[in-house]
Amino acid sequence: MDDDILAMPDVMDLLQKNDGIVEKHLDICNMDRSVGGRISGAIARKHGNYGFAGKLNLNFTGSAGQSFGVWNIQGVNLRVVGECNDYVAKGMAGGTLIVLPPSASTFKSEDNVIAGNTCLYGATGGEVFLSGRAGERFGVRNAGCQAVIEGSGDHLGEYMTNGVIVALSKIGRNVGAGMSGGLIYVYDRDDEGVKMNKMNEKNVFRVTTEAGKQQLKGLVEKHQKHTGSSVATAILQDWDSAVTKFWQVAPLSTHSTDFVSASSGVAAPAAGGVAVAAKVTAVAAEKPPRSSSPPSNRSQMLGGSNP
Repeated sequence: MDDDILAMPDVMDLLQKNDGIVEKHLDICNMDRSVGGRISGAIARKHGNYGFAGKLNLNFTGSAGQSFGVWNIQGVNLRVVGECNDYVAKGMAGGTLIVLPPSASTFKSEDNVIAGNTCLYGATGGEVFLSGRAGERFGVRNAGCQAVIEGSGDHLGEYMTNGVIVALSKIGRNVGAGMSGGLIYVYDRDDEGVKMNKMNEKNVFRVTTEAGKQQLKGLVEKHQKHTGSSVATAILQDWDSAVTKFWQVAPLSTHSTDFVSASSGVAAPAAGGVAVAAKVTAVAAEKPPRSSSPPSNRSQMLGGSNP
């Protein structure tokens, strides 16, 4: 599919002139794998990783195959009305990737899976908005992408070193296993707590800093704008109350940033005299975390830059 798109005259002209906007509407099926990878490679060879000044907006309808949006680059914006398989946004470096259900759908997006396992694997930039649930290991080795999802399976943020993930509905167990950087925000509407991996069980806080609240709200607003999510809409309509129901998973490397206030930690008393610490369930590590160094530029990591 990528070769066909690259052969389109207006796309060729866009890449040659490095200016302008091209919009395409295409069907996609699960045999179409790694869509976007060759396109980003062609752009990078011609203009470098951050030199593309045009915009290529590709809109798909259907069920995308594995590795949709792999290595996506600045200026390439992908949108799927339908669903995606595993490895969405693997190695993503820039641009945006949006997945949402058809407008005629009657099911609740937060109760249904829209993308498979191991999304954002090794991503270094860009933004992802999924109006639905993701599978397991969402954000594994995320190193700079910012993403909003409406729930996930187990192992959210595994080995994450950078970037931001916002989960607007229920998530699975073993959160933050091997996570050494970046932030995860989890909306806990029913006060059920977060089933943390043991190594980060003490690094769970409420969102109390102004910078943290602004970052979180900004991403929820973008999600609502791009997907029309009813979940995001409801949260924004009652923001002052909703923000108090978010947890912030913040490894030690983030404690010195403006986004985190470690003093608001899990030991603070909750309603009914129950310690919030009791709400955070530690899960023993299933395998030892691999060593990783914290990113050197944490303000860029958490500040929402999308080159």
